[in-house]
Amino acid sequence: MNDSLPDFSGRRSTEVLKVGEQVLNVVVDHQAFQRVRDACRDLIHTMRTLRSPSGILIMAEPGMGKTLLLDLINREFSKPSALEESCLRIALDDAVDQRGIAAAMTMALGFPALPSRPTLVALNHMTTVALQRRRPCALLIDEMQHLCEGGKDITARAATDWLKVRMDMFNFPVIGAGTRVLERLSLLNPQFISRASASFVLHPLALDDHWRMLLGGFSQGVQAVDLSIVNTDACRPLHTATGGNMRLLKRILTYACMHAASQPNRVVTLESLSKGLRDAKGDIADQNNPFARYKPGDGKAQR
Repeated sequence: MNDSLPDFSGRRSTEVLKVGEQVLNVVVDHQAFQRVRDACRDLIHTMRTLRSPSGILIMAEPGMGKTLLLDLINREFSKPSALEESCLRIALDDAVDQRGIAAAMTMALGFPALPSRPTLVALNHMTTVALQRRRPCALLIDEMQHLCEGGKDITARAATDWLKVRMDMFNFPVIGAGTRVLERLSLLNPQFISRASASFVLHPLALDDHWRMLLGGFSQGVQAVDLSIVNTDACRPLHTATGGNMRLLKRILTYACMHAASQPNRVVTLESLSKGLRDAKGDIADQNNPFARYKPGDGKAQR
């Protein structure tokens, strides 16, 4: 009996799960990522010398890699041996307001706990003291769309005013990522947007050379199974199945590679991808499964 196959309870073997983990850990720095990362790097390096409060807003629909981009920037600039050079990272939720963003900053600055009754005045004092000591090179904000969605115009204006004051006082850039709801900030707080004036939009990837290069990067980055099919037969149906969405692409490839790892030849096939799509999307995948109706060899031209 092949112990790498899922048992009756649906559990996967440790070996198979390690293959899935390898796929999840692959980062392909495609052109859109490179453009935004280069802009963020330049801003952080520039503001170490120039006093000019600035920021960048990264907007995209869910699954296009906004959080991953912040992770990569955070890893690059966060050095435990030089805290004054590191980034601060916070994530917002749908209940965020002026006090909420102050509390998130306080925790990110290293306070182990908030006061029992955290007034905004107390949080502001704690944040100011810590920023004077820490001097971060950037503030990274994930899920920033929660500031201004749901008609929270007054709340959004107050919270971004809070950010604006700290940007001016301590000269760090704000790099915020969220959905395209963030476009409303230009109307809600023009003063904040005059500082965070650079905006980038990550669109779903088109079926073009950049898509093929992205798939080639996954093929090279995954060593545990043979994923070379993404360079030929699977190129077009993968785009049909994902709509160019990065999260869905990685999820399908992860499941497909785990299915292939349970087979003797460890080769990803159209059948593996079809199963991966079903694992990623459930029964709805059966209604529109491009791998099931695709004929091997049709993807050789890929155009």
